[in-house]
Amino acid sequence: MSAEDSAKIKALEELAANDPRAAYDLALRFFRADGVRQDTYKSIKWMREAAEKGNFDAQKALGRVYLTGLGEMGSDPGEAEKWLSITASKGDKEASSLLKEAVQARQSEQADYQWRRRWQQIFYNNWYSGYRYNWYWGTGRWYLYY
Repeated sequence: MSAEDSAKIKALEELAANDPRAAYDLALRFFRADGVRQDTYKSIKWMREAAEKGNFDAQKALGRVYLTGLGEMGSDPGEAEKWLSITASKGDKEASSLLKEAVQARQSEQADYQWRRRWQQIFYNNWYSGYRYNWYWGTGRWYLYY
């Protein structure tokens, strides 16, 4: 990144600290690698900053990001539902449609979690009592069970 690009981004960061529109722009620039090295963490940070300050575009984008995941970040249907609910309540039709998907994804994720939690305990207990060793130690060496 050139010194000029660095100065531009620093100035935009200063604006973004107080203006959610600038924070949204900064998030897009970090996502698109426009004048900066791509950084999905910073993109989400600035997107969230803008959304929390009421920027509609950031709220909707954040809902999409949490629904689908971004970069190394996996999806989070619960967070997607939160942000899409806000934009859907403002009459956005796309957000309403995506909200239905977020609700379904969250419910599916909860069902999967409950299934794993139930079976993990059963399998965990089996590791202690359900599986037999093949070898045992006796008189200074290992012996094979027969």
